[in-house]
Amino acid sequence: MSHDENLETIKSYLTDSYTREETRVVPKRSDLTFGNTLKQMPHAVVMYVDMRGSRKLLSKTTAFVSVKVHRAFLQSIVYCVENRDGHFRSFNGDGALSFFVGENAASRAVRAAMDLKAYVKQINKVLSRKHGVGIDFGVGIGQGKVDVAKSGKRGDDSTKQDLVWVGMPVYVAVELSDLAGHPNHIWISPHVRKSIGKQEYRPDVVNHNGKSMWWWTTKKLKSVGQYEPRYTSYYSLIF
Repeated sequence: MSHDENLETIKSYLTDSYTREETRVVPKRSDLTFGNTLKQMPHAVVMYVDMRGSRKLLSKTTAFVSVKVHRAFLQSIVYCVENRDGHFRSFNGDGALSFFVGENAASRAVRAAMDLKAYVKQINKVLSRKHGVGIDFGVGIGQGKVDVAKSGKRGDDSTKQDLVWVGMPVYVAVELSDLAGHPNHIWISPHVRKSIGKQEYRPDVVNHNGKSMWWWTTKKLKSVGQYEPRYTSYYSLIF
């Protein structure tokens, strides 16, 4: 393909009309083509996880240890998400993107995040004992409408193809994950908090001091401006 031909392809992406198809499931790459078709999830809960400390880990140990930690962290995310009937879709460097749809989606996402914190505590026990280091992480959870399309290079080479997830809940989840970290690893949107309050699982039970497990604050996010997210230091007691 020449430069001129490639430019025409790019222009067609920008100017052609698109067809939007509603879906109640979380799409996979095989569910979409390179045609001008978008899949839209009318309501999805988005969980974005960002690992921290990988650079410090690499500087204090070895690249081999860093690979081991990334594998352990990714396995923890995938298991925790799928164990709560979520759908893991993307891992890029230190960031992981997952989706929850259907009944009690917000509650299941929050549970998965709390499960993940329990796993990271176990990972850090091993790292501390063997290497004197640990990792930190942040989880952001948002909800709402999400569009998805296939992008990359046409053809059979799937290594040059991926799905693009577009929607305010994705941006909010990523920004909330940036705010999260020790000891408050889980940050959720006020919409997620409201959904949890209506669902079977209510992670707003009081702790031993008679206080709610969720705190709230005011932050200015690039995606939505002034915002009142909730955050917590709680995690699942599964070990």
